[in-house]
Amino acid sequence: MARPLVFMIIFINDDRAYLYWVTHHRPGFVLDGRRKPKINHLVLHRATCTDIKWADSRRTHWTTGGKLKACSLDHDELRAWVVEEAGSGLTQCEKCRPEHELPSEGSGEIHLTKLGADILDYVLDAALIHFEHEQPPYRLTVSDIAACFGKTPAQLSGALHRLVDDGLLAMDGRLGVAMPIPVKRIVWPTIRALRTLQAFQAESDEMIQAELARLHTD
Repeated sequence: MARPLVFMIIFINDDRAYLYWVTHHRPGFVLDGRRKPKINHLVLHRATCTDIKWADSRRTHWTTGGKLKACSLDHDELRAWVVEEAGSGLTQCEKCRPEHELPSEGSGEIHLTKLGADILDYVLDAALIHFEHEQPPYRLTVSDIAACFGKTPAQLSGALHRLVDDGLLAMDGRLGVAMPIPVKRIVWPTIRALRTLQAFQAESDEMIQAELARLHTD
């Protein structure tokens, strides 16, 4: 079987495009390094690694100030490029361990009603949008979800309770059994919910939790 084509892209002086790439190519890999006088000290990361996408300062030189990022869905392509351009190898990030195959954790088959599946998809879509930089704070409420589906919050309470009980959604505060959920309660996806997406299935719990924490701190 022919191997599918994989293309590497190098980002220089374009932080916005780079951050868009790592957000939308989560299974990919990133080489982090400097440009001149020669390409050296290149470190390989997973595209989900917090070291190459999040920083305390709003003004971080991801691809500016003499830095570059080389990105690909295939780490072998990046390794070959380093050897060709710099005549040397690269080092791996100790945090995300990009060339270490993470075991897939079987969380068991999830059975959802159509409404439950639609709600989960909507919450996951909202979370993925807010994983991008320069997005408004994550504030998805029960009222927002109800408005999306043209229903009252009370009509969604049963499905939301089941999603919380199944460990797919989380909300701040206590939820009374079979009681309507407050309309202003913020709804969060969980690690288990994100693992239903292919892009998250090989990531460690720590990496996923770091991204979820970003939603809580925005």
